[in-house]
Amino acid sequence: MSVLGRLFSEDLLPALRRRLPGLRERRRSGTCNDVAPQSQADPPSSERKPAGGIATVLLNWRNGENDPFTYVNTAIAAHLRACGKNVEVIEITAGAWPSRVIDILRRGGIDFAYTWQGLGSSAMIGNPPVSLWDSLRVPLICIHGDHPSHMPPNHQLESRYCFHLYANADHARYSNRHFRRVRGASVIDIPQLHREEPLGARHGDYFVLAKNISDPVDMEAVWRERLDRTTFDAYMAAAEVMKIRIASATYVEIHDLLDDVLAQGRVRWHGHEPGTAEYHQYHSQLDHYARNYRSVRAVTLLREFPLHIYGRGWDRIAKAASPSHAYHPGRDMAESQHLFYTRFGIVDVSPSKGLHDRTRRAMVNQSGFLSSANLEDSFPDLERFASLFFGLAPDDLPSKCAAVMADPEEHRALAARFGELYHTRFHFRKFVATIDAYAKTAHAF
Repeated sequence: MSVLGRLFSEDLLPALRRRLPGLRERRRSGTCNDVAPQSQADPPSSERKPAGGIATVLLNWRNGENDPFTYVNTAIAAHLRACGKNVEVIEITAGAWPSRVIDILRRGGIDFAYTWQGLGSSAMIGNPPVSLWDSLRVPLICIHGDHPSHMPPNHQLESRYCFHLYANADHARYSNRHFRRVRGASVIDIPQLHREEPLGARHGDYFVLAKNISDPVDMEAVWRERLDRTTFDAYMAAAEVMKIRIASATYVEIHDLLDDVLAQGRVRWHGHEPGTAEYHQYHSQLDHYARNYRSVRAVTLLREFPLHIYGRGWDRIAKAASPSHAYHPGRDMAESQHLFYTRFGIVDVSPSKGLHDRTRRAMVNQSGFLSSANLEDSFPDLERFASLFFGLAPDDLPSKCAAVMADPEEHRALAARFGELYHTRFHFRKFVATIDAYAKTAHAF
């Protein structure tokens, strides 16, 4: 077995994280009321369905860094109840959770189960073991924000009861290309999910960047320690091509670029056949590297601007930080709403092409934002909001931050107009109707 084949069961990122000190591991369809995404609390009792009857199940996993799933699932449960759903939340952090699915099914039935990033999709029951979802004939809706290369087992369930829906079209293409599919993976627009009460006045004349990183320098050190020379050279060659493109192009499709690097023979490494563990590992590692590099580059471009950075992984960079920069520990999502209340707003280096949840959360808090998302496919009228979106060419982000500082109120007003348009265009009603339609095709068998 090649070195990458051996490493795939013990991923390089956990190895990297061990190097860094202080790192925390952490069938009935209702009609949605037009609920504005304002309060994280449950909707009024008049919007809820009584206990019992057919249930919609949310699978929740508490061990994510900064516990994002618990926070977002609380909001989704409130939205679903406003749509007439009888919602049951199942914690899948512990091992015995499939029995809860069976219990809910016996009590009244399940129209569908919903999970983020395919968590829980590989659950098995019986002897010999078979898929929980196939055995119980429960539709499982997997909404994926991450790329399939990161946790391939969470993307590979092949079942007529499983639907893999991706927030980014390039992720869906990769999924369909490299995993067997009874049903092809599809793309779904993520609505405004957050429901938060406003905190009050804004204060602080600075930008905020909230991002956990693995320092690219540390990633390279781990590669050098753990990979053979040929594979290390392949990774570094791809990393150099990516860095050049990221620093000059408006947007870069990282995974298309990585395949191009291989196809053009710029790397001489023969363990990269599509669909293999080595191939997914190559895409996963370079995707993480690109995310981290883009965040570090954004901070570098903003050296002369007032900026507060929240998250782990910035130790080396903080040692040589600009006097206008301040570094803070990361915050759990439930404890971070105040980050959206500075006068200049957030800088959000989106991990992929689509709008990141930090930007959607800024919108619901009527905060200013600058986002690196590329929404030209879903917003043909995006030009009038061009000042809200940036690339990482040398002058783009600094010029847009300077414009925000010149008139933060106008910037915040433009962000609010975009937020209203986004909420209308990708309403939660449409999101739930789409999921209901998928689930009904499974129930039709």
